[in-house]
Amino acid sequence: EIVAQLSANQEVEILGTSADGEWYQICCPPGIYTNEAWVSANLMRMVVAPTATTLVVQSVMANQHANTLSARRARTQPQQAGQQLGIVSAAVVNIRTGPGTNYPVIGQVTDRMKVTVVGRSEQSNWLHLCCLDTSIDEGWISAEFVELTSNNDAINRDMLLAALAVPPTPIPPTPMPHTPAERSATALATNGSDGSTNRGAGLPGQGNFGGVAAQNPLTGLPLATGRAAQRPMIICINNDPAARPQLGLSQADLIYEYLMEGYGITRFSAIFYGNDVAAIGPVRSARLINYYMGALYDAGLVCSGASDQVRYALKHEAPFPYLDIDLDDPSNSRYSVSIGSDYRTRLRTSTSGARQWLADWGVEKSPNLRGFTFGERRDGNPATQITIPYPQGTGSAVSYRYDNSMGQYLRWLGGNAHTDGNNGTQIALDNVIVQYVTHEATNIVEDSLGSTSIRLNLFGSGRAIVFRNGVALNGSWRSESRGDTPRFYTDDGQEIALKTGRSWISIVPESYTISYQ
Repeated sequence: EIVAQLSANQEVEILGTSADGEWYQICCPPGIYTNEAWVSANLMRMVVAPTATTLVVQSVMANQHANTLSARRARTQPQQAGQQLGIVSAAVVNIRTGPGTNYPVIGQVTDRMKVTVVGRSEQSNWLHLCCLDTSIDEGWISAEFVELTSNNDAINRDMLLAALAVPPTPIPPTPMPHTPAERSATALATNGSDGSTNRGAGLPGQGNFGGVAAQNPLTGLPLATGRAAQRPMIICINNDPAARPQLGLSQADLIYEYLMEGYGITRFSAIFYGNDVAAIGPVRSARLINYYMGALYDAGLVCSGASDQVRYALKHEAPFPYLDIDLDDPSNSRYSVSIGSDYRTRLRTSTSGARQWLADWGVEKSPNLRGFTFGERRDGNPATQITIPYPQGTGSAVSYRYDNSMGQYLRWLGGNAHTDGNNGTQIALDNVIVQYVTHEATNIVEDSLGSTSIRLNLFGSGRAIVFRNGVALNGSWRSESRGDTPRFYTDDGQEIALKTGRSWISIVPESYTISYQ
């Protein structure tokens, strides 16, 4: 039903939009119509101010008079004024009771899910959502993971945010001590008929690769005398902004980077084998990925604590040794040192401290490890600049630039040159590898706010991109048994050889798009 007509460039007040965004609900254009009505969004230009939203007629329909458009009633539920439509832009994102990670998790949303945004925090870094499902009436999400949508390309994100209300901030809860879970819930393993624990539950069998020879299986470089009789060491390193610059990363043979619970920040696991390093850290707690990583590299694992279930798995089920500094060196006097009181930065270890632990426990040995394949480069797409879209809000976004004179990729973290606190040099890599791995939700609680661990199984296969010598090689990765370090293949099945030297592997969810040029 046509109820009135508007002139070009006439201003009207918007009350809401239809669910599909195709129609705007307006009110009371002076001298034209005294009630609410609907107009086509395609013919309007929105002007946004912090306290109101106004529509301006920008064009007319071809089959109407040259200076008018039709206002029609719509049979659809309007989106209320002060609301915006949004689309989730990450694999899995937590919904919390308030605008911050210190609020409990009450649910999750997944990639490309549509959400209704009804408010924002004062700094616009958190968005208030409503009507998620029957069990969650409202909640808060990090603004970084929501794309606000509009039918008008001239309206940018800042304008859309400005139109949202800023509700009172909920009072943050007082964290409660985490109660240890029952043994039956924590185990990854099953018990044998004699009650013994099955080591390596959920892992493939050990491959028969033999011991290490004169070449470093992780870098392709020569090994020092006696090193072949020792195993690699994996050390968990914090990537909180307070922990930067970390110590020892430029001296590691191989580094893994992966998302933490909540998908808001990353953590590192650095693998040391070829070099002796006097200071490594800050050391932080283990995650479920380390259960798979330790088995993959037949390594010793050094971290500082873990959730109850992950700690149990690492101590009682993993087929490799685990040094939990909190339990095994609480005085920080034999295998580690403590400097200051900030839990994010205080703990450090060294290769000598870690090897002392392996010797004390009688678990030092030559690893049963296949090692990476090294060789000449293949032709690929130019890739002198790389961007990996880890979360920007915690400064975790990563980029690389290829230095042709060095023949290496220089690393940036959170927009800044990523340096090593031991020597002040920017981290340089011979190989940058992006490995797509399924991010599986678990019921393993990682903190007092209820955030749950992500299972990142490093065995199996998936997509991969290998960057070396300034080119990108798209293909896949494969690891079939314990000790079977990842192998990389082009889409036509040819193995991709790595460049001799240090490598960095970024574990990412399938939803991530890696840009390079």
